Amino acid sequence: MTADGSRRAGAAPPAAVTSHRIEDRRIVLQRVIHAPRDLVFLAWTDPVHIARWWGPHGFRSVVRQMDVATGGEFRICMVGPDGAEYPLRGRYQELVAPERLVYWVDWDDPARPPQPSLNRVSLSARSDGHTEVTLELEFASAGEREDVQTQQVVPGWGECFERLDAYLAER
Repeated sequence: MTADGSRRAGAAPPAAVTSHRIEDRRIVLQRVIHAPRDLVFLAWTDPVHIARWWGPHGFRSVVRQMDVATGGEFRICMVGPDGAEYPLRGRYQELVAPERLVYWVDWDDPARPPQPSLNRVSLSARSDGHTEVTLELEFASAGEREDVQTQQVVPGWGECFERLDAYLAER
């Protein structure tokens, strides 16, 4: 950190924790990302940036399609350390730069049972120049939410946020 409290280029962000709460059909995650809101929004909407942080630790992501517009579609394939592929597809429902994204997402693999969720990403600028990220995952039923929880979605998104924070620290 510099004397004025800003971070030096290349310096690691301060330690942060992803908090979460579980509701009937929803999982809500929150985290402070140590970057300005405009940059965080760009990281969620630019395929070059998405490929650098999307997925848990040890994963890489390939953006196959990304039409960032209301009604636009995206396809992202997460590739695990063992080479296993986890393809996703989605459709944007709402985009309000730089504060909100709403999109449907599901597996893009006929071998996997469908588990669609409506994801709401809210980005709130903080007075310290950082961004409060709230991610709400909403499912059709509590049973679907429980199934997704068994797939470690909460720690997985926590790792995604860690990767996003570290990636933006390099910017």
